[in-house]
Amino acid sequence: MQHKADPCYHQPSEACLLDGQLPLPAAIIRQSALHNNIHWMQTFAERAGVKLAPHGKTSMTPEIFKRQLVAGAWGLTVATPYQATIAAQAGASKIILANQLVGQGNMAIIANLLKQGVTVYCCIDDATNVQQLSAFFSQQDCQLPCLIELGTLAGRCGLRHGDACLSLASEIQQSAGLLLAGLEFYEGIAKDEAGVRQWVAEAAALCLQLQQHFIAPRTALLTGAGSVWYDIVAEVLKSLPTQHGMEVVLRPGCYISHDHQLYAKAQQQVMARSALAQQLGGDLQPALEVAAFVQSLPEPGLAVLGLGKRDIAHDAGMPQVLALYRDGKRLPFDPANGQTERIMDQHCFWPYPADLQLQVGDVVLLGGSHPCLTFDKWRSIWLVDDAYRPLLAMETRF
Repeated sequence: MQHKADPCYHQPSEACLLDGQLPLPAAIIRQSALHNNIHWMQTFAERAGVKLAPHGKTSMTPEIFKRQLVAGAWGLTVATPYQATIAAQAGASKIILANQLVGQGNMAIIANLLKQGVTVYCCIDDATNVQQLSAFFSQQDCQLPCLIELGTLAGRCGLRHGDACLSLASEIQQSAGLLLAGLEFYEGIAKDEAGVRQWVAEAAALCLQLQQHFIAPRTALLTGAGSVWYDIVAEVLKSLPTQHGMEVVLRPGCYISHDHQLYAKAQQQVMARSALAQQLGGDLQPALEVAAFVQSLPEPGLAVLGLGKRDIAHDAGMPQVLALYRDGKRLPFDPANGQTERIMDQHCFWPYPADLQLQVGDVVLLGGSHPCLTFDKWRSIWLVDDAYRPLLAMETRF
């Protein structure tokens, strides 16, 4: 074995992750849920009249990227130039770098992709960065498509005012090696629906100004939407008249695996407020789980599970025990009693109900919150069927 998730060992015939035959802990993706999530979100985008560029930073799994693209994704979104190379290798011909492109080493990576025929859009929010990018890409004899990033006070990156965006657009337009392509924003830090609607409407109005004064007759790219407010973003932006020449692209990422806490709650709100989501039928399903052994039973009512911070996310909620198995057979268990209370590097502490007769070696399935930080703890993730039989070891590329 080369790492904890290395599939290069003898795999028993009809091996199952629930019967103790395979090394644990292991991260797993249920194939049926993955397929459901890919097609549910793709259908949502198509019915909403917008394009979909899933944020690849969530999974950084080329096998998943390929499935998203085959299902009809317009392209992929990434956070770093390195991630852009992985997206391109997976077949993405259009990539949104939803971040500023800073440093010549990073610029060289993007220039190489552009020369290969991949369209890479990058965000920009600073006049000095305009000068840096122009100096580099003009020497490379290629044009970098730029998206002005609109930010908000106390937010992340991005210009805070529309006037500043228009001023920067003028500088980009006059800079060799750069091509103004549109506007990027991120509404995920907004606290309420009214705030999101106002924010998105302001972004749309600003993009219209950019289109009219700096981009026409070319089509302007207008892109936003994380995994919490994507329905509101689509609803506001799809109302834009098509004659304005805008291509609207949503960028949710965590839908691909969904989760059992943070995004489960967010999706409940989407389903409650979005008529379109309700009309689609079905819903997103949690697909990502971690299987582990009951490692130790040192005190009555306390189970130490054989996984920890190195195996599952814990920043947005403690892992939740979903199910219990012994010799491959499911044990009676109410997941409402599955909240773990403490986690260390390699151990997780679960105060289990007194009526459970646990044994060392029992297998537990756990769900987490914020799937991005579970994915990046694994170099390989098992794709499994609904009986938890391994189908494919999917490599991650963080």
